[in-house]
Amino acid sequence: MANPVQVSPVRGGSDRAAFVNLPWTIYCQDPLWVPPLKSAVRTLLDVTKHPFYGGGAGAEIELFLARDGAAVVGRIAAILNHAHNRFHDEQVAFFGFFECVDRPAVAAELLAAVERWAADRRATAVLGPMNPSTNYECGLLVEGFDGSPVLMMTYNPDYYPRLVEAAGYAKTKDLYAYLSQVHGSNLDRLQRVAERTRSRTPGLSTRNVDLKDFDAEVRRIQHIYNSAWEDNWGFVPMSDDEIEWMARDLKPLVQPELLRFAFVYGEPVGFLLALPDWNPVLKDFDGSLARHPLRALRHLVLTKAEDMEGLRLITLGIKRDYRKRGVEGVLFADSISAALRLGYKWAEYSWILEDNELTKRAVRLMEGSLYKVYRVYKKALVT
Repeated sequence: MANPVQVSPVRGGSDRAAFVNLPWTIYCQDPLWVPPLKSAVRTLLDVTKHPFYGGGAGAEIELFLARDGAAVVGRIAAILNHAHNRFHDEQVAFFGFFECVDRPAVAAELLAAVERWAADRRATAVLGPMNPSTNYECGLLVEGFDGSPVLMMTYNPDYYPRLVEAAGYAKTKDLYAYLSQVHGSNLDRLQRVAERTRSRTPGLSTRNVDLKDFDAEVRRIQHIYNSAWEDNWGFVPMSDDEIEWMARDLKPLVQPELLRFAFVYGEPVGFLLALPDWNPVLKDFDGSLARHPLRALRHLVLTKAEDMEGLRLITLGIKRDYRKRGVEGVLFADSISAALRLGYKWAEYSWILEDNELTKRAVRLMEGSLYKVYRVYKKALVT
């Protein structure tokens, strides 16, 4: 009997619209799902506009749809991240933007399409999900399905891991998310640690981001980021154009007190980026500001960052020569102090590599508890 599932590359505007719109079918009965802005998804997939692709020098992408008759039942992207392969001196491909009904045969066909595409480009393995790299949303949620995702974190039905594993994929790395309440007791402890660090580190100072000097601040972040993360699993340095693009996207979401730099005698040695969890607002938009214009207008005019209950600590980077000297604790203390003053109730620390013991210890100082696990899978290709 012929396989009723047909997987084909996305061609034309109607296919691309079906690719972007499929999640609204998959999650239509899931109250925890936070719909992305469709315009943002279309832009991220646009190889002619988004700097991630670098005109083809940075990355290539191919989109696929699975159909059962006229019904779209799955989607996936095949990605060849040249920047990743150059930096890590390997030849791997990635899958991303995976969505699928609960049918193993559909998932297997989608992933097989990626594997054939990757093998044609001499890739030795396929990893994922990456949407489209570790600098964006990545990982499949495998633990912690009882709550909505926070800003810029993935979410998926609990059957997705089963579908991916049935297609021959196995864990290559887990990414952790920790949750803690923002309250005075853990801040007192952090401030004691921070004061000890300040006393034994002459010249150490911290400050908020200066949004009036935005371009220069972005360059400081890029310099620290590339230095601090270069040894981390999955790290890919961002081009100037890519980090400028991302910074412009994030600037409206930033609360200056929650983006802090650390300096030693004026040299920038670390930064911490936390953002308010804007996902409750994003959920209200239901994929488009035009879909519910009155809600959108209300949020755009009246909603402020401090109206959010929680925040996500996204990135903490310390230059190599200044690690294990307590700078992390000072940045944490200053950030939590600001969060408490601004009225935030909780903080998520994500994502953290499962084997990053230094950061995990720092998070435990804030009484952070592991509450979600995301997994990156890998499958070797026969060459």
